[in-house]
Amino acid sequence: MTKRVIVDLERLEGHCLSLAQLSACTRVRETLILELVDTEILRPVADPELQWLFQAEDLSRLARACRLMNEFELTPVGLALVFDLLDELRLLRPAGTEPFD
Repeated sequence: MTKRVIVDLERLEGHCLSLAQLSACTRVRETLILELVDTEILRPVADPELQWLFQAEDLSRLARACRLMNEFELTPVGLALVFDLLDELRLLRPAGTEPFD
């Protein structure tokens, strides 16, 4: 079953979500989000109360991760390798040429 992550990123810009809020608004299980944090696909920041906070960038990475996991049946470890390669490609490409979204 394919899950789609639909969130208005412009409204979220500058705001952060907790793990529970991220899970609720994206309908992605908290356990999967935790696996993606463990494999460093998602990189939350900690607030003063030592709670993870997720930013708009994490939402777009989560959406991309869910799509890749569903389409290619990737595990979180395999997905981490794909994200590392995509991040390296972004560094090597000239600015403004984003073939991956």
